[in-house]
Amino acid sequence: MVTRYDIIELKAEKTADGWIRDKPIVTRSGIFTYRDAKGKTVKEFRPENEVFSDDSMSSLRGIPITMGHKGIVKSDSDFDIIGSIVSQGERQDDNVLAELVIHKTSKIGNKRELSCGYTCDIDDTPGEWKGERYDSIQKNVKYNHIAIVDKGRAGNARLRLDHDDSASFPFDSIEDNTMPDPTVKLVTIRLDELEYQASPEVCIAYKKAMNDIVDLKKRFDALEAERDSFKTKVSEADAKIAAVKSTARSEIKARLDLESVAGTNKVKFDEETTDRAIKEAVLTKLNPSIKFDGKSDDYVDSAFDIAMSYESDKNKKVSHQKHSVDKRNDSETDYRPAAISGRETMLRRMRGEKVDA
Repeated sequence: MVTRYDIIELKAEKTADGWIRDKPIVTRSGIFTYRDAKGKTVKEFRPENEVFSDDSMSSLRGIPITMGHKGIVKSDSDFDIIGSIVSQGERQDDNVLAELVIHKTSKIGNKRELSCGYTCDIDDTPGEWKGERYDSIQKNVKYNHIAIVDKGRAGNARLRLDHDDSASFPFDSIEDNTMPDPTVKLVTIRLDELEYQASPEVCIAYKKAMNDIVDLKKRFDALEAERDSFKTKVSEADAKIAAVKSTARSEIKARLDLESVAGTNKVKFDEETTDRAIKEAVLTKLNPSIKFDGKSDDYVDSAFDIAMSYESDKNKKVSHQKHSVDKRNDSETDYRPAAISGRETMLRRMRGEKVDA
């Protein structure tokens, strides 16, 4: 069962006590537009057999008139009741009329239209009425109150005050023509350490949004971890590339040095000749008696390194000896004029010639 609020005009008369009496249209049959708890616009059909049933029409008698909708009115409700309906409903074409009395006339303000507050059952069977589509049907309509509002849903339900009567009342503006269903039980929702009351739909939507945020955070963390993993792999790949480049440079330099040694020792080779083959050829040049059958690569490498070290030391000794000889010859050349000059001086003295000191 749901609660609905509709809206209607009074052709009022003013009593000696200052009250307003009228017998306006309070509602009608037909299609009405509402918003559900989720804010969706729906069209509900109120058929004649429901609107004009005895149970529905008689439920109008004695219900209160309020300023705006504040929910279902009960005996202990603290609502601003300004009058009441004093008769049951009466059919006029597609409309329902009812007699009413407004006691607190100063409360009306500029409001003229009437809106019924009632409960009904909803049959979610769509259909069409007079060429207009609807989403569902209202059944078992029971009225609870009628509110004075700015704009009513029925369209033709309003107080019938003429201009002179309207001018005799002070008007204030109290907004209300759509109220939440009072049968909906509010639940507690907690936001930023504070608790609020909200409808179940709001709580469901909020929880879904929070769950979506948690899921997005998990996805973000997973992507971030994947990104860090890729960064680590890239760093490792860069290190491997640098190591390969360094090794390649070392191998190229070693090959060039080996080819230089081969050239010095007049060993023939080409780009297909292996390092071992070049080393064996160089060692054979240096020592024809050496054999490598069955020897390992380590043996050949060691023998080659020893030979190159020996050759290097030998070259250094030859270079040193040559340098010493060159130096001695230079010394003899430098001192020979001085020696010749001394001997000539001695001979002159022996001949009795005068020699400068």
